[in-house]
Amino acid sequence: MSEGGFLIKFNGKEETRCYAIAFDYDKWEYTINNKETRELPENLEAITLEVKGE
Repeated sequence: MSEGGFLIKFNGKEETRCYAIAFDYDKWEYTINNKETRELPENLEAITLEVKGE
């Protein structure tokens, strides 16, 4: 997956690559690859998902 999967950007800034992502707006967090949960950034205006090929 080093070149494939999703490229996640918050407010236009590259955050991470992953093969799965889930958002929980009640808790203001997201989980990548069904394992690692992180808080969403403050002042979030846009989330972009780009599909990247291998």
